[in-house]
Amino acid sequence: MDSRVSFTATADDEAGVSDELALPDAPSGLLYADHYEFFVKLPEVGRLKIRPIQEGDAHLLEALFKTLTPHSVYLRFFAYYRQLPPAMLERFTRIDYSREIALVAISREAGEEKMVGDARVVETNLPGAAEFSVLVADALQGKGIGACLLQNCLSIARKRGYQRIYGIVLAENRQMLALGRRLGFSIRHITGSREYELSKAFV
Repeated sequence: MDSRVSFTATADDEAGVSDELALPDAPSGLLYADHYEFFVKLPEVGRLKIRPIQEGDAHLLEALFKTLTPHSVYLRFFAYYRQLPPAMLERFTRIDYSREIALVAISREAGEEKMVGDARVVETNLPGAAEFSVLVADALQGKGIGACLLQNCLSIARKRGYQRIYGIVLAENRQMLALGRRLGFSIRHITGSREYELSKAFV
């Protein structure tokens, strides 16, 4: 039986943000979580395939990185990179799906796949806690891709039993702060810094 989900967003549902997503439960011991593959249609973007990232996606992730301005790179990585270091690229594409969730948005142009967004939730050393991050191509920011990816990551994290998801966001990253508010994150300024902690507890 095909357990993949078809999810279509409209202009009335905030481009893919919803309270409950009909994602299936994850079988244990799965190396690639293909049961999390589905399609979404966003009003300003069109049809995208949402799926877990794969080791063979390194070239797609590199191409996504090249669409970013230096400012966008800094907002995501808190540092300036002209290109993703090989070790980081390997780390982002060789996923231990028992400890992390990494979903990407794929568009198809002229028969070729193009990665336009990436979101992930990574288990930390704190019991029951995991850290999130979101990356979207500059030209497509603010069009619902990050919201769709992160919301699905959160839904999976809830099913897996995580108790708290958090992320650190720079004060100038207004889009990420706005997305956090939309998704119900608590937002706390970190004293003495230009950073905010976004935190969401599952109860």
